[in-house]
Amino acid sequence: MYAVIGESATLIDTGNPGEKSFYQLKSLLNEHNLTLKDFDHIIVTHMHTDHCGGVSLIQQEASLPVYVHELARPVVTGGETEFKRINQFFNNFLKECGADPSVHQHQRKYKEEIWEDVHYVSEGDDVYIGGRPYSVVHVPGHSQTDILLIDEEQGITFVGDHIIPELAVNAFIEPPMPGKMHRPSPLIQYRESLIRSRGIQLGKCYSGHGLPFTQHTELIDKRLAQQNARCQQILKVLNEGDKNVFEICRAVYPHLKGGIVFLGLSLIQGHLDLMETRNELMKEERDSIIYYKLI
Repeated sequence: MYAVIGESATLIDTGNPGEKSFYQLKSLLNEHNLTLKDFDHIIVTHMHTDHCGGVSLIQQEASLPVYVHELARPVVTGGETEFKRINQFFNNFLKECGADPSVHQHQRKYKEEIWEDVHYVSEGDDVYIGGRPYSVVHVPGHSQTDILLIDEEQGITFVGDHIIPELAVNAFIEPPMPGKMHRPSPLIQYRESLIRSRGIQLGKCYSGHGLPFTQHTELIDKRLAQQNARCQQILKVLNEGDKNVFEICRAVYPHLKGGIVFLGLSLIQGHLDLMETRNELMKEERDSIIYYKLI
């Protein structure tokens, strides 16, 4: 998370849910003679719990408005009904992959969190950070709600988890939006977002993990090449014969166990989506499990 201080003070992201993260934040702010009530609002770069988990506790203390991408609305407003819909999607996804939800699905319990004074932003909007206008650019892939916050004049961009020098970002499988039939293809979206942001002058980038960085174009080229290399690795696995996503995951990521397997399944499925659009493979359903084979 970032505290941006200018004509006003703005909090970007809120850390993990729970009191431990909340009190760590308060302690760090205290070192700079700041309290939560000194801030004008919160901006959430994307709807993953390590970035938005602290919103409700912060608002209980300081009543700060929160700004987030408009695709977050179902989760923010949907309550337990939306929680159950998402859980059921992941249960079905694991079964289609050939995995066992009782072993490989992270068991989550619903905990009601009320967000107050929520403002939904979209592509092209401006939000104010430290009193300065930043442009909102929607870059889905890592999540459906990822945004960049760009101040071209100062040459500063808050990139959330869109690009991180220290690690290759996962493009997570997510359920379709309520009322939609088909889930997004996150790796395809992520590559489109990477190519788009490669052509934007981002300047100095502040990511959700690790140190600030520049030269984002070289990093994006590296990530695109890594994704292509992973596709080649999957093609070699499929040369042995037809396989489901879980079988491919075990071949590519043999060290993954338990609930962590979902991370591998998500990554493999994203690459399979991409390879399918390239007409490198095809899929077929057998006993409710999806198998992939080379064309």
